[in-house]
Amino acid sequence: MRGSHSSVFDSELYSSLFTQPEMKQIWSDENLIRCWLEFETSVARVQAELDIIPDQAAEEIAATCRSLNVDWPRLATETRSVGMAIKPLVDQITDAGTPLVKKYLHRGCTTQDLLDSALAIRMKQTLQLVRGQLIELGDALKSMTLEHKTTVMVARTNSMDASATTWGLQVSSYLSELSRHIQRLDFLYPTAITGLFGGAVGNLASVGHQGMETRKNLMTALGLSTPVGMMNASQDNVVQVVQFFALVHGTLCRIANDVETMGRASIAEVREGEGGGGSSTMPHKTNPRASNMIQTLSRMGWTYASGATNLLDQQDVRAASMRVLNWSLIPESALTLSTSLERACRLISHLVVDKQRMRDNFNASKNFIMSESVSMKLAEKIGRDRGYNMMKKLLKDADGSQNLQQLALNCDPIRETLTEAEILAACDPSSYLGCNDALIDETVAFFDSVRNANR
Repeated sequence: MRGSHSSVFDSELYSSLFTQPEMKQIWSDENLIRCWLEFETSVARVQAELDIIPDQAAEEIAATCRSLNVDWPRLATETRSVGMAIKPLVDQITDAGTPLVKKYLHRGCTTQDLLDSALAIRMKQTLQLVRGQLIELGDALKSMTLEHKTTVMVARTNSMDASATTWGLQVSSYLSELSRHIQRLDFLYPTAITGLFGGAVGNLASVGHQGMETRKNLMTALGLSTPVGMMNASQDNVVQVVQFFALVHGTLCRIANDVETMGRASIAEVREGEGGGGSSTMPHKTNPRASNMIQTLSRMGWTYASGATNLLDQQDVRAASMRVLNWSLIPESALTLSTSLERACRLISHLVVDKQRMRDNFNASKNFIMSESVSMKLAEKIGRDRGYNMMKKLLKDADGSQNLQQLALNCDPIRETLTEAEILAACDPSSYLGCNDALIDETVAFFDSVRNANR
């Protein structure tokens, strides 16, 4: 029925704000069933290759899985009774299959083998999509970094005007974090895509002496990492991914915070350029909706990261109660990150940067933020302490009628130490950018190296 969905991830009103199409497909029921059918087909094929079951049985299992017309109402009803959807699906395959299918389907498997292996398959799909999105956002940030390499602006620390920098250097700091996230993803990827095949209690007893070979060949067939030892009670590899997502959210939220702050009318150095965000009552107002949604999604991601450690609350060979949490926690955490990455990429690609306003905003402090520059120039001739104190006194006695350059040119102690040309140069923001270009160059090179790294 229209309007009956209660989750923002499926809501007709809100789902477009909280979901990214490719990621939503990865975590759909349709893809879940596809993964389970792939598992059953693959394990039968591997067992046939090892002469554990007849070749004909593997062929008929594969054919039945390919042609299976899933009875979704029956599957839902039986899942409600059983508590897990694996047995109800196996029953449907069995009912649709030949005598060989009925005899050899699901041989040596347990429910958890399918649950965890399907999770690993979808985790693989998820991380591949996320890596592509990180690269797409990185490319946009790199482009903006290089375009604004010399765009001078006020650097702010603790929300206060501090000194001079460039918008390119500021953006490169986002790019640097993003590059480290790609490195982290590549590091955790092999562990995150670890499948499972162990039978009822994880010791492969139901497969016999060929259990280890079956497991290895099955994981190869599924494109997954082979577990080391018994992993039935272990979810640390899954938790690590959700915690990693939280780190990426941190970078995205930082970008959103900066854009939101710098877009205020009193600063007006950047503004969102996608359009939309209008107020229902104030015609002049355009709200920073991209930044707002990224901030919201980040908070959701951090909530999932906080809750993910509950998956580690296990005992004995395995326990179902905490593991069931990953049915909602993992898909939702993946959706929020993917959606935020997509929104961040659009935000950066459409961002309007006002270079002149960035330069004009030095006037907000009457260029007093260049005091360190003048102080360091004085330090070259009379020492850091004397130079600092000279500037401190000059600014303390200022009445606000003159900017820094005028104050310095009219200050006898400073004029006795520095020439007019030296004072003018020290008050020019573009002369006090330090290693701006080198820092940007090494950040871009770092991104390029991780971007093109082979897993």
